[in-house]
Amino acid sequence: MAAYITVGAKTTHGGTVITGSPHTTHNGVQVARKGDKVMCKKCKKVTTILTGDPTFVIDGSPIARGGDVTSCGAKLIAIQQSFCESDFEVIGVEQAESMKKSAQDYANKVMSRYNTAFQFLADDDTPYANFNYIAKNKQTGETYQGITDEDGWTERFYSDNDDEIEVMLDLEWQKGLGAFE
Repeated sequence: MAAYITVGAKTTHGGTVITGSPHTTHNGVQVARKGDKVMCKKCKKVTTILTGDPTFVIDGSPIARGGDVTSCGAKLIAIQQSFCESDFEVIGVEQAESMKKSAQDYANKVMSRYNTAFQFLADDDTPYANFNYIAKNKQTGETYQGITDEDGWTERFYSDNDDEIEVMLDLEWQKGLGAFE
C-alpha cells in the first residue's frame, strides 16, 4: 500500500509535482497521475511521472504513488497520508509509445555499467554553483553542455564503457586561454 501523490508533493531530487487531474482532488488538491509533470530542482527542468498504479485509474491515467519515478530518475514523496490499494491483479496494461521510450531510456541509464558526475569546489570548499560547463567524452567525441547545480555538481554521465570525460567550467579568467572559444 502506497500513499498517493498530489500537486505540491516532493521528489528525492528536491522537485515539486506541478500538474494533476483537473477533475479529481483530495482535500481540494489535484491528484497526480502517470504523465503529470514535475519541476525537478536538481535537473533544472520539467520532467514526467513515468509510473503509477495500473489498478487505480483517474481520468484515463494510473494514479501516482509514493515511490513512483519521474523521467529524470527521481522518486515521488507523498505529502499527505491517504493511501490507495486494490485487491485485484492486472494482466496487462497498454502503454503509450512515448512513455515506453521514456521508461526504456531511464532503464538504460540506471543499468549502465559506468556513471559519474563532477563537483567543482574553490580552495575554501565553496561550490562553483550555476556555472556553465562543457563536458566531452574523449572516446566518442560526444559533447554535453550544462550548468552546475547549487552544490557545484554537473549532470551525471552514463556509459557501458570506461570512458574518459573532460569537463571545463566557463570561468572569466579562462577567457583567451582557448576554453569556451
